[in-house]
Amino acid sequence: MPFDESTVGRWSEPRSFDVTPAGVAAYAEAVGGPSPVYVVVPAMELVFTVAGTAAPAGLRARVVHGQQDIFFHRRLPVGETVTVRAAVLGLHGKRSGTVATIGVRTYDAGGALLNEQYVTEFYRGVPTDLRLGTPSPTLPTDAPSGPPLRTATVPLPVDLPRRYADASGDRNPIHLDDEFARGAGLPGVIVHGLASLAVAGRTVLADGTEPARLSCRFTRPIAPGDTLRTRVWAEGRGYRFESVDQAGDVVLGAGLVEIA
Repeated sequence: MPFDESTVGRWSEPRSFDVTPAGVAAYAEAVGGPSPVYVVVPAMELVFTVAGTAAPAGLRARVVHGQQDIFFHRRLPVGETVTVRAAVLGLHGKRSGTVATIGVRTYDAGGALLNEQYVTEFYRGVPTDLRLGTPSPTLPTDAPSGPPLRTATVPLPVDLPRRYADASGDRNPIHLDDEFARGAGLPGVIVHGLASLAVAGRTVLADGTEPARLSCRFTRPIAPGDTLRTRVWAEGRGYRFESVDQAGDVVLGAGLVEIA
């Protein structure tokens, strides 16, 4: 079995992260403006560390980001120190590969929960029969209906992967090294899924709404230099959204925003 089943449900020790004004500003500059997706940054390094305890290093080249779910409870305190913990919450196999669900909890200095995150990783071509722990939160399976509330098309700069890596700490070589990306079965360097979500989120939350939940499925890679066209539908007290590339292929699917 290529995965270490004993890691499921084992939370890491807390790690500290300084939420600096400069760091928040650098992230905003990379993605085109302020974004609630910045909350992923304090846990970025820890997520990679925890994921690495479940799978050998040789499998990491086969990982793609499948889904991201962020539940917001309080704003990150800029200028203060937060603590983060992470754990592999579940390992679930299928014929085409294995899904690892990684949970993240972020707390302020007083121990109050700021946000909860669920990072879904998919190990392509590594099938297993694992059914351990908790799967990722569910997302809508039906397509939004009716005309969208708003639509926006944003060009993705050619240097976005480098800028996002510098601002977020996510230096996965599939986003920075063409040769490595092709060796991993990709057409070349691809944009970080979370960078695409941050860009799309600015369209979704263009009215200044603060989300209680922001989630999506990463359905297809997008190359730097392409465009991201995001369509937003009102649903209940929140929104549904999806983003497509220049060819019209869905890049971010099952997008969901819930409002407190």
